[in-house]
Amino acid sequence: MQQNFGERKLRDLKPSTILLAALLLAPISAAAQSEDTALEAKLAAKVAEYNLSANGLADALAKTAKRFQLPIGIEWVRDKEALRGLSLTWRDETVENIISTVVKKHPGYRYKAEHGVVHVFRTNLINDPHNFLDLKVPDFFEVREEIGGVANQQLQHVIQDRVSARKLPPGAGYGGSYASGLEQRPLSLSLRGATVREALDKLVSASEHKMWIVTFSDSPELTPTGFRRTETLWHPAPFPDRDQPMWDFLGWEEYPPK
Repeated sequence: MQQNFGERKLRDLKPSTILLAALLLAPISAAAQSEDTALEAKLAAKVAEYNLSANGLADALAKTAKRFQLPIGIEWVRDKEALRGLSLTWRDETVENIISTVVKKHPGYRYKAEHGVVHVFRTNLINDPHNFLDLKVPDFFEVREEIGGVANQQLQHVIQDRVSARKLPPGAGYGGSYASGLEQRPLSLSLRGATVREALDKLVSASEHKMWIVTFSDSPELTPTGFRRTETLWHPAPFPDRDQPMWDFLGWEEYPPK
């Protein structure tokens, strides 16, 4: 009888090795399962009444995520369709049906819930070679005892180096400052090998920032390195090449801006 290769390799492992692997994976699996369970409960919750007035897709989703405390990741294109105003009312509906209705108002978009985060995306952006979110986080990048806002800022600098080809001299650092009204605790995360999309999910799950929003320009013009140009929610124009890409990384209470 032909033996499954995976089963044969598992049988040949020492019991101590199997136990160590189980101990290392169990906390991660338990945490991921807890996040998924918590999100499922929020999405299944029944809402007596919810009134939404929004300036387009991203605004509608961010306001809904804030109202129902949903971790969310949004990748959208700022075009006329996605900026069309919405005024909707729901009664005796689940939170998931509210999200679904908003997304269905915008052809070409879908949503899914995974890893404890609601994802809303335009389908043609997934596996698009011009989408920086599919790039892999370099192996040297680590988050060690940093607050979420700073970790996100550091990730942005690293990805900008790849997308913008800034050719910084060896050993060069990054200038700038970071300020937020959020109370944040330091965190440590392994992001190496993850896509930028997956890394942002992990940061949203682990930090006090619960929304990441990537706003792509409607312009077909790519960066010199071949990537879609980005804007941000409150900067409705592509940033200079040296600052590509940019994105919003917010706590629920930070939306909308004061």
